[in-house]
Amino acid sequence: MNEADYNLILELGDDIIGSERFQKAKSVPHHSKNGNIALHSLETTGFAIHLARQLKERGKVVNMRDVVRASLLHDIGMTVDAVFLSPPPVKGKSHPKVGACIAKEEFGANANQVDAILRHMWPVCTIVPPHTIEGVILTCADKMCSIAEVQRRFPILKDKA
Repeated sequence: MNEADYNLILELGDDIIGSERFQKAKSVPHHSKNGNIALHSLETTGFAIHLARQLKERGKVVNMRDVVRASLLHDIGMTVDAVFLSPPPVKGKSHPKVGACIAKEEFGANANQVDAILRHMWPVCTIVPPHTIEGVILTCADKMCSIAEVQRRFPILKDKA
């Protein structure tokens, strides 16, 4: 992530990053052996910003505030013990719903951000795709970040070329 991306995250999501909830996310494991929800969310936000900028350069209208805030909060539902401790299929379906409620109640998420969080597991755990370009960006960025995390965890999967 470059400095401009980092500054944009701080400008639009400093209240999220500094929150007690996000600080708890640092202790919740996610995907890789050394990963956690907070790190995954920051990395996903970096991917999302990159995708959003690419789309904006091609003339698409993208709300960067919605992209950043939804990306930072997309897995915040995993900070709830009942969700985190549930079996993977249940966790996959429940964390977006719980996260959307947390995003709205604790961080004032708007309708676009809530939709992006609710639908970010498409097509794996929900059959309803995101309704906004910001939601599609988050969904793609989350998958890109997850692939990168798995590649770090299992170096044999890295491209040999």
